[in-house]
Amino acid sequence: MWSNLVSHPRRGLQVLGFFIVVLGVGALALPSLGRMDMRGVSILDLEFISTGAGAQEQVNQLGPDGVDAAKTSLYLDFPMLIAYAIALSAACAVLASRAAERGSAGLAAAGRIMAWAAPVAAALDAIENLSLLRVLGGHVDQPWPALVFGAASVKFALLAVVVVYLVVGLAMTLRRRETAAESSTEA
Repeated sequence: MWSNLVSHPRRGLQVLGFFIVVLGVGALALPSLGRMDMRGVSILDLEFISTGAGAQEQVNQLGPDGVDAAKTSLYLDFPMLIAYAIALSAACAVLASRAAERGSAGLAAAGRIMAWAAPVAAALDAIENLSLLRVLGGHVDQPWPALVFGAASVKFALLAVVVVYLVVGLAMTLRRRETAAESSTEA
């Protein structure tokens, strides 16, 4: 999936560029998220509604202007989910390649799996967004709140696993480099 990227000498900078795009796209949603917060509803409040009553309560609390802000943030989340899927998937692929280069076959194999987890999480994010748009459009009855909750829950679990893999994997590959450098200076 990322064969050209993982063999590129500046692969780390390219992945960093992907994450900068994520931050830029995410910044576009800040005004809408702020308008929602002024009404006492965060995007997480919406993502974890699971009942029709809870959905109706959040929609009522937002009011018309807050609902418009929430819809805007959801529309902006579609390019965001594409951007974070690319960035996280690329980071996992690069880390898997780095782990393989340093002789850590298990970490490399995990990275190849994790590279697919980010796009799956993004697909769940899209399902969540579409379901939330239905809720914000006045369809607070089931199955929409349950779809929002289910998709968000699995999405966040997958993203947490990916982030843990990246943090632990980076630490392990940095340590392996230091260990390899120490071994070569001792010889």
